[in-house]
Amino acid sequence: MKKLENNRKTKTFTYKGLGVPVKLVNASMKKAMGVWFIAINMNKLMQIVLDAIIHKPTALTKDELRYIRTYLEMTMTNFGNAFGESHGAVLKWEGRQNRISPPLELCIRLYVLNHLGANDEEFRAFYRKFNLHRLSKSLEREKYILVVDATTDDMRRPAFSEMT
Repeated sequence: MKKLENNRKTKTFTYKGLGVPVKLVNASMKKAMGVWFIAINMNKLMQIVLDAIIHKPTALTKDELRYIRTYLEMTMTNFGNAFGESHGAVLKWEGRQNRISPPLELCIRLYVLNHLGANDEEFRAFYRKFNLHRLSKSLEREKYILVVDATTDDMRRPAFSEMT
């Protein structure tokens, strides 16, 4: 009798279930009722994605802004109010009809860093390395995908690579 394989690892897999594409490397897969699914700690993955998004050196995309807002479990109104903006402004950011200013984007990133429980030293290091000039010059057409090595449960610090 042939033994059926119900566990395996993928070499690479682009996961789109978070609203932002994430390329998973060496992710565990399981088969249940004939369907393969990724078998990783989704809470950890979501936190890693959030941390990577706020540390990326280029402007946030509309999908990344939506991811941040939904991760924080905030309505468009609450998110806008947190930064002195309206529900309509957030709607336009997420629809990419308006680009947020680099200083406001920095405020959003610092807000998320605070939510993640960063200490004073982490805030200072983040602020020192963040480049508003580069952010203001980054183009919307710069497309990157987050790559996460899921070999171990800690999933190691992810990296961005250019989409091809």
